[in-house]
Amino acid sequence: MSKMQKCMQTLKQYLSPDYSKTLWMAYCGIFIALFIILSYFNISITAIVEIRLGYFALAVAGMVGGPVMGMVTGAAGDLLKMLLVPGQGSFFPGFTLCYAFMGFCYGVIFYKHNITLIRAALGSLVEFITSLFGITTCLSILYGMPWMTTFVTRIPKCVVMFFVSTLLVFIVIKSLHLALTKAQLLGQH
Repeated sequence: MSKMQKCMQTLKQYLSPDYSKTLWMAYCGIFIALFIILSYFNISITAIVEIRLGYFALAVAGMVGGPVMGMVTGAAGDLLKMLLVPGQGSFFPGFTLCYAFMGFCYGVIFYKHNITLIRAALGSLVEFITSLFGITTCLSILYGMPWMTTFVTRIPKCVVMFFVSTLLVFIVIKSLHLALTKAQLLGQH
């Protein structure tokens, strides 16, 4: 087997967990529903600054099913949220891409890895960067506000959320990882 074939085989195993397609779709459905439910609990501070909780579902999806499941959960969750909750906001593909990106990155960070404080900080860094740059850009385009003004007003929220998210992600994801592993619902790493 050539190096390229070995590399592709390893990549496929990493991106596609050992779940059956039915179980994979069931997990995706559960995480998409969890994403939509947690999105109801966003805490609005101002018109453009809010604390979002949906990223927990993306992090768990990435931990359980890898980068592809995290990405699918982020994209499908955002699209379904817009369909199920009209008037909650305008559809903007930039948000969908941001959530898909976050889910993919969570899969890279948490899938088949022990959950440590450093990994939790990396996960929070993904949320921080995506929120500060991606979501800010989307809000600026969507509402026609100057990007720099939007960026500057979001910095304090993103910095505070980085530390809060690191602690919460570590506690929640580590606890779920241990519980799912003990229940043999998550493969041994």
